[in-house]
Amino acid sequence: MRFRTHLITSVATGLLLYPNRPARLTALVAASTLIDADHLLRYALQTGDWSVVGALHYDRYRNRGAGPGDTRPRYGSLRSWLHDPVLTLPAVWLLAARRPRMRPLAAGLTLHLLLDHLDWPWRFSARLRAGGACQACGRRGARLAVHRAGRRGAYCYRALCRRCAERAHRSRLDEQFHNAQPLPRRAGPVVHW
Repeated sequence: MRFRTHLITSVATGLLLYPNRPARLTALVAASTLIDADHLLRYALQTGDWSVVGALHYDRYRNRGAGPGDTRPRYGSLRSWLHDPVLTLPAVWLLAARRPRMRPLAAGLTLHLLLDHLDWPWRFSARLRAGGACQACGRRGARLAVHRAGRRGAYCYRALCRRCAERAHRSRLDEQFHNAQPLPRRAGPVVHW
């Protein structure tokens, strides 16, 4: 889920739950958005690069298939145990039950994890439909990952092996490239001093 989605939904939820309590609203928004700082921490620990720009650049290419000549490293998932709802939510809500001031933090974490795992039923049903075989080539025994294609509101979830997922991603990139509008021509030459 994108940062802006987490920010907008947490502000809206905070305004609904705590309209006259700005400190609680701030705690809910902070918990719902700052939990993603663990991605930056894991990236920095794995690469040694502590820059936010480097992490954002890595995030743009990490899920794409490696094209010809692409030797950039991929470090796998950057999620920590904080993004596992089975581990996080019971502990946070037990703490919130004993300390009422922690309830906005628990609500923010719950909202964040709900948004992150919103498409879980569709991903789970795609795995069940696949029955252990790639839905594109039919190969069994390969490690499958569920991939989402399509536009908002019309997503298609399929369990694919790595080779078919890379092929699907390349074809989607080719389609986007060929359907792109040509760039407007500039009025004159660009001069760099």
